Amino acid sequence: MNDLAAAPKPETPDPTEALRLEIDHVDRALLDLFARRLTLSDGVNLATEGAKPKLRPAREVAMLRKLIAAAPDPVEPDMVVELWRAILSANTRRQGAFDVTVGGGTDPLRLFDIARRHFGARTRLKKSTDPQAALLRAVEDPNVVAVVPWPAAPGVGSWWPALSESRFHKLQLIAGLPLRGPQGEDPEACVFARAEAEPAGDDITLMIAFDPHHRAQRALAEVGFKGREVARSEPRALLRVEGFIAADDVRAASMTRYGLDAVRVLGSYARV
Repeated sequence: MNDLAAAPKPETPDPTEALRLEIDHVDRALLDLFARRLTLSDGVNLATEGAKPKLRPAREVAMLRKLIAAAPDPVEPDMVVELWRAILSANTRRQGAFDVTVGGGTDPLRLFDIARRHFGARTRLKKSTDPQAALLRAVEDPNVVAVVPWPAAPGVGSWWPALSESRFHKLQLIAGLPLRGPQGEDPEACVFARAEAEPAGDDITLMIAFDPHHRAQRALAEVGFKGREVARSEPRALLRVEGFIAADDVRAASMTRYGLDAVRVLGSYARV
């Protein structure tokens, strides 16, 4: 009886160990899938080399929208954006090195944080003295992307009229950051690059024009654009138009018939 009492009791299995083991298996599966994705992306990049720019923000927005719509519980939309931004940034870097220059704003640390979250921890971020300096670096080097404050944001100063200068005409607005934000609100920052803007759906286009007689609203309506003036630095007006408008859209050029001059499509962006 004493021997029976002294016998060791069987150990109770730790349920957390089984869960941790399953997590390890999932992690390995994710790693294998990530490697597979990189291999497939490399194949696409080789097949389309020279046909498309490295930066494809419109495609990325469309992809993120689909992933968010398909995400099961408990995966949150912000988690989808955070995870896939890291994956997409890694894939972009594999195509070739590029730098991000950040300049201007009332809160430079916030601007750096936005750029870092979007382009990934391993992407090189450099500081410029102001928005124009950041834009000029992007003009001079096709492998540099400029992140600058949103042009119509209050308190950031009227830096955006410089976009009407011919030296900046190679640049296009290709993204508004952060990609995911409150419905109807402007982004906090914009991305300019020597890349072609592409439609993602539910796009917003920014335009700039000389409008000394304040006829922009009428001109927009006359050519069939749904938009409004969002900022003014005489005689220039910054216009926000719903939908994607290509840089060579004849409707934009025809706005000169209604009293505007030097109308330029700055580019488009879409949000998740």
